[in-house]
Amino acid sequence: MQPPRLDRMTKRLTCWLLSCATLLTGCGPGTAPTPPRLVGSVQTDVLRSLDDAPIPLQTEDGRPTLLLVWATYAPDSVAMLAELAEVERRRPDSARIVAAAIQWRSEIVDWLARRDETTPFPIVANEGSKRNALVRWAEARPTLWILDADGRVLGRLDGVRDATAILAEVDRLLDVPRDEAATGRTGGPRPLGECVVERRDGAIPEDPRRRTGVIRDQTFAPFSKHLVAGGITFVATDEVDDAFMIAVGELQDAMMNPDAEGIDVGLQDAVLRSLFRAKTTIPMWRGEEPDFPEASDWEAFDRLRERRSICDAIFQLEADDLDGQPMEVLEHLLHHLNMVGLHDVFPEDWGISRESTLHAAMRTALDRSWYVVDYLDEFDDEEEADRVLLQEYAYWVISSEWDLQRTFGPGHDEWSLVDPETLREAQPELHEAYLRTIPKVLSPPRAERLEAFRTPHR
Repeated sequence: MQPPRLDRMTKRLTCWLLSCATLLTGCGPGTAPTPPRLVGSVQTDVLRSLDDAPIPLQTEDGRPTLLLVWATYAPDSVAMLAELAEVERRRPDSARIVAAAIQWRSEIVDWLARRDETTPFPIVANEGSKRNALVRWAEARPTLWILDADGRVLGRLDGVRDATAILAEVDRLLDVPRDEAATGRTGGPRPLGECVVERRDGAIPEDPRRRTGVIRDQTFAPFSKHLVAGGITFVATDEVDDAFMIAVGELQDAMMNPDAEGIDVGLQDAVLRSLFRAKTTIPMWRGEEPDFPEASDWEAFDRLRERRSICDAIFQLEADDLDGQPMEVLEHLLHHLNMVGLHDVFPEDWGISRESTLHAAMRTALDRSWYVVDYLDEFDDEEEADRVLLQEYAYWVISSEWDLQRTFGPGHDEWSLVDPETLREAQPELHEAYLRTIPKVLSPPRAERLEAFRTPHR
């Protein structure tokens, strides 16, 4: 919808832009510059959003970029914002969307303040476009440029296009097989609960074992930094120490060591691919919930959870509580590994479902009070309750098989089979499932690596 009024300054700018457009297309006096050939060019610029966050036109996560050139005073441009919001809803995280307006920041901010709808992707004003060629030489309002992860311009769409047409053109230019683009799902059943995204279209890097350092940007707002290791993206608030993030990433990386004894590299690769496809993400913060400064940060967190598989969080504990830090970290790594990778690769044994060996063993453990929980009344959704029970149970079992509970466990009344020999005798079928699966894809963490979490990370 077009805003109800345009102030005099906006009208003057509109007329000036129209005059420039006339000159550039050769319909007025003077000689127009020749537009550069942009399709096929590689764009290396870094734009900046309204809140001054960097937006590189080359992406590290393999996603293409959809760059919309638009203006608040052009109704078709505003209509395209809604269509791109629909693209974001249908294919969360399969493409990165950026809206670059050809107006100054103050105008865009004023226009957004009068608008009821929110925009789920970053907006760039004149100040942030850095005279980028795609923004400067767009011939229509709106123009949608489609770039691959390397910043190469694959094509463009001029004028209003609906979300279906946009996605079809993106798929065509990226040469995505049509049946894969239509489903984007794994062959097996979705895990119970709602924490794992249904659509598995996350980008898989050329090296799925790559580990990054701490990266500070707004890619995963409201979190201000992230790190990738062992197929998982860790996102954190500023209060979390970088050294702690790095130590967590190193632990995850060590558990996915392809050179460890007994590892089947092909199966381990399948787990890593599954984690990336599901955009597996673990938030990190100090204490038991994040100290977000604004109410809007919680809304941003909710949107992030809709787009990425987030099944729990890792707390960085305070200095007087560090005895429990090793298992706080390991527990939540295993939760996500099981909810996504183990569920996908070993569905019969480790599936977060009511048909798996894990589920049958858990029911037996509950019946015999080896596994005791007192929080089921907190859940209104039976499926969500089963999801939590299963991911917790898998953590107890795997960590006990690795004989880590006796040294690092909290001594909780929830779990009594901490001795690995007792566990194996009590649950022989699950033990056999463990032997034929877990040692092939996960390497148990060394005691000294876990012990290091009991000292402050600075």
